[in-house]
Amino acid sequence: MEATPEPDVPLPPTTTTIPTTAPPPAPPSPTEPAPAPLSQDSIPPQQEPTPPPTPQLRPTPTTSTRLAKLRNLAISSTLTTARSTDSTLSRLSRLLSTPGGIDSFLCTLGYTLTLLHPALSYLLERRLRALATTIATKADGVLLPGETLITTFEAPTSTKLLASGAAGSKALASVISDYRIFVRLWGLLGIYTWGKGVWNAKLAEGAGGKEKVLRAVAWGQVASCAAYQVLENGAYLASKGVLVTPGWMGEAGKRREARWWVWSSRFWAAHVALEGVRLGVLFKKHVDSGKAEKEEVEKSSKEDKAWWRDAVSNAAWGPLTLHWSTEAGMVSEPLVGALGIVAGGVGLLEKWRETA
Repeated sequence: MEATPEPDVPLPPTTTTIPTTAPPPAPPSPTEPAPAPLSQDSIPPQQEPTPPPTPQLRPTPTTSTRLAKLRNLAISSTLTTARSTDSTLSRLSRLLSTPGGIDSFLCTLGYTLTLLHPALSYLLERRLRALATTIATKADGVLLPGETLITTFEAPTSTKLLASGAAGSKALASVISDYRIFVRLWGLLGIYTWGKGVWNAKLAEGAGGKEKVLRAVAWGQVASCAAYQVLENGAYLASKGVLVTPGWMGEAGKRREARWWVWSSRFWAAHVALEGVRLGVLFKKHVDSGKAEKEEVEKSSKEDKAWWRDAVSNAAWGPLTLHWSTEAGMVSEPLVGALGIVAGGVGLLEKWRETA
């Protein structure tokens, strides 16, 4: 007989008491009141976390702000332009208040116009040739063999402006040249004063060869300039109909006038050549003195600049005087204008610096 397993019956929990060695809590003292229970009001409120500060956004400029800035900028630019214009006009007034300043300014302006005229004429010629080619191409399809088309049409505005500019630049250059020759009619007085100064500047005792050469060059320049001025005055007055003696009338008078123009330029060329000799002597003198006094004193920069200014101007006048010394000429009109700008511009820049 098999034994029947007993059902699992849960046993009651067993409680074990462990004796403690700590003394029992003391009863509350009658003099110490029992702690009162905490009320809801006595509990301090909890502080909520402070959010991080929001970054300050730059205010967007309004339309009125932009307009104020633009107005201030316009006022500042206007005042700056006005001051600059006033300074330029004042310096130009001082420049044109002296004979040397007037001549330098008109010389540079006149040769600038001389250079501008062939450039505008070249552009005008190209424009007219292009118009003629266009018309011929359009008419080629409607004309019969042997027919000729003769037509007139109004030129475009740009072509008219080119034609006016070319004619006007040449006319103004001619007026300036005529004026500069006219004011040289009394140039002999200045040449007389120049020669008087050379005469009074006696050579010192024991003067070297360079000083003697410079004095001889000065006398040569005085003589050549005097001859140039007499011949130019005669040719100019004859061209204006002032000289009406038999020797200046008719074809013989025209030929005589042309010869005087040519010979006046030849004497001017002689002056330019003598100026080259003078500059060469001064350059050699400058080099020698620089070697001797290199450790003691430096050469004045003002004298160096004056030497280079005269050298550049003289180098530009040289080809021009040779060009005018022949009846047929030697250089083209654009080259005449370019060389004249260099020759006159060097003096104009110096005169302009003096007005500052």
